[in-house]
Amino acid sequence: MMKSVFFGVVAITVAILSIYQETAQAQEQTVGATDNYQWDSVDDQCLAALHRQINKEFDASIIYLKYAAYFAQEKINLPGFEKFFFHAAAEEREHGIKLIEYALMRGKAPADKHFKLNYDHEVPTVTTGESALETALQKEVEVTKSIRGVIKACEDGSNDFHLADYLTGEYLDEQHKGQRELAEKIATLKKMKKSAPKLGEFLFDKNHM
Repeated sequence: MMKSVFFGVVAITVAILSIYQETAQAQEQTVGATDNYQWDSVDDQCLAALHRQINKEFDASIIYLKYAAYFAQEKINLPGFEKFFFHAAAEEREHGIKLIEYALMRGKAPADKHFKLNYDHEVPTVTTGESALETALQKEVEVTKSIRGVIKACEDGSNDFHLADYLTGEYLDEQHKGQRELAEKIATLKKMKKSAPKLGEFLFDKNHM
């Protein structure tokens, strides 16, 4: 069931982006030679960075879905971690959709020709709750750094303060809080596993996830 949910969500995501891309292409064909059909300009450098960020948000969602499915297996059976990673995947997917909506609000295509979902990440068979949380923290740090890169690209280009402010207020605050939460969970789990690793992980899953 978890496997079907995972592929179902991925399929929906791909379908949404395909529709957006086809719509954008149709708009470009309709406009044709009307070069002045630009009612809200976004610097090319800034737009390219935004497109890369949209891709990264959906990539992060896929990684978290894989971890959720891993913990849902009957031989692993850690429902707290399963729920946590399904929730994290939904958040990243929501972030990607919000950025798509922002691009459309600014009159731009939500994805460019370089958009490609990455399914390559494999969850190691020896994955523990601790290692999964550490991977998640590393991924969140990577996403935060990428968001800062988008902000810098937009400020250095055409000084797109609206997008920079949107990302700073809407995304960075949540990123930093999320990283703090993950760091706290990792520290707590390490303490609980000191004397009895398996029992500590089991109790952490029950009481802290």
